[in-house]
Amino acid sequence: MTAKKSENLVDFGLCLYAKDYYQAAQTLKDNGVENTPYHIMLALSVECFLKSIRTTTEWSGSIGTKVHHVKNTHDLDKIFHKLEVNHPNDAKWMKDEYFRQYSRSLKDDIELNKNVFTYQRYPYTFKGDIPKTRLSSTREEMLYGIKYDNYITVYVTMLEDVAKFLFDVIGSHFNHN
Repeated sequence: MTAKKSENLVDFGLCLYAKDYYQAAQTLKDNGVENTPYHIMLALSVECFLKSIRTTTEWSGSIGTKVHHVKNTHDLDKIFHKLEVNHPNDAKWMKDEYFRQYSRSLKDDIELNKNVFTYQRYPYTFKGDIPKTRLSSTREEMLYGIKYDNYITVYVTMLEDVAKFLFDVIGSHFNHN
């Protein structure tokens, strides 16, 4: 018996997890936690939202057996790039809509925080190096495109905006409590 496939605009499972991660981030923020756990939940939400777009599900009869989505990376920029290559109209619509709402580039905001999940999970790099962080920065520095050499920097405003945008646009496909 050959497996049948269905194309999904938005994958149910990934989208629901993305929404849960976003709502967990909001709960953290509401309780005064706006540091690493908050950033990780936002980044994981963005990752799952992006991976939920244009998936393919394999079916054996009426039972789903496998979901094909962007794999092998937590890099948000690479995930979005694959969306741009494979589904350029979807990516263009998202970029245009994001710019309309935030007057900034979705692609640039994603690129700024592309590795938050990977680099913020642990206090040290995978080689054990202790990262050095810049302790002070202003919102204007971030808004006007200054990028830090330090890979653990989180551009919080941009990360929050991308996560909220995806929650509002993609998360609206499935409602649950």
